[in-house]
Amino acid sequence: MAAGWTAQAQNCPDPSATNYNPAAVGNDGSCQYPLTRTALAVKTRLTDDVVESSGLQYTGGSLWTFNDSGNAPILFRVDSIDGHVVQQVRISNFDNVDWEDIAASPQYLFVGDVGNNLGDRRDLRVLRVAKSALGPTATTVPAEAIAFSYPDQTDFTPRNNRHNFDCEAFFFANDSLHLFTKDWVDLQTRYYTVPATPGTYVAHLKATFGVNGLVTAADINAAGTSAALLGYNANDGSTFVWLLSGFTGTQYLLANKRRIELPNALQIGQAEGLTFVGRSRVFISNERLANFLMTVPPQLYALSLSSWLAPTVLATTAPQAAATFTVVPNPAHHTLRLERLAGVGGPANLVLQDLQGRTILTTTLLASQLAQSIDISAVATGTYVVKIISVAGSFSQKIVVR
Repeated sequence: MAAGWTAQAQNCPDPSATNYNPAAVGNDGSCQYPLTRTALAVKTRLTDDVVESSGLQYTGGSLWTFNDSGNAPILFRVDSIDGHVVQQVRISNFDNVDWEDIAASPQYLFVGDVGNNLGDRRDLRVLRVAKSALGPTATTVPAEAIAFSYPDQTDFTPRNNRHNFDCEAFFFANDSLHLFTKDWVDLQTRYYTVPATPGTYVAHLKATFGVNGLVTAADINAAGTSAALLGYNANDGSTFVWLLSGFTGTQYLLANKRRIELPNALQIGQAEGLTFVGRSRVFISNERLANFLMTVPPQLYALSLSSWLAPTVLATTAPQAAATFTVVPNPAHHTLRLERLAGVGGPANLVLQDLQGRTILTTTLLASQLAQSIDISAVATGTYVVKIISVAGSFSQKIVVR
């Protein structure tokens, strides 16, 4: 079935995408995914000391959070096992105007005093705190300010939740702070960068992305391979994580963008904090939700993202090399047949993987063989990726087993 190797218009290298292109040699951000929903496991209830947990950061084995605007400028170190507060550290030289997110570098914590519900703030800042000052007995700590403004904001007329210059999400990477706005009007997010050193700056607008909601937190894993944006929709309470992966450098919005639907805010509260605690695992926290119908206490949730972080598959050969082999039939039932189309050549290895990147079986087509039949009767029904590696190069094809 040689058509399986035909080049497509889009460069989507993610086998779990509905428009996966096995001939992709790059990633143009065009991958599309089926609707994905997941439950959210409660890890522990948080103490009422952090009833408005608005940011979350796991770094150096410690979990840090704080309360939202108008509360004391205190960082709370929290036990992730039972939710109790282990330590409270007050920032001594700045108030909590509207703290919204927290990030970390190897040397510093960064506290984002960036909330801007009215859209009229001219004192947006990120507070940099030295980790070396946050020893287990510390109770106060000074901070340094990274002040910034948006290059595209010219109107500072107060408009409560009716503008696009609010922000509750950022992370640290490559010596910069990467900010993602909470756009009340168009439900997009604007991606800006600011240097991570004290000073006064005009943020650099990098990209815009339609998240269909309000972004409330962001983080990137320690390996720098995956990032996540947490948010909700104020109209219906739908809550989501946008999972960003397969990017190069800091091109976070130019690669795979997959939306994971979480339980509604009526079930989990208003989700405000997110932090990676492993390569593909995050913690999420919520502010307490209380009304005449229900109360959702502040809680810490755990979520594994590994199911949606299958490795991308980039073609590494010219189209004529891909045409050296064919795999039939597709869909397949009990047997796959690997055939060599260009005469006898060197050996070729075939690897069958599921969409999570796990190897199901492997086999080798010897240099003297023109074809080989492969028994797949024990393989569960589903979608898989066949990878073929030969002297001509390596390439992949998505197949369906029925």
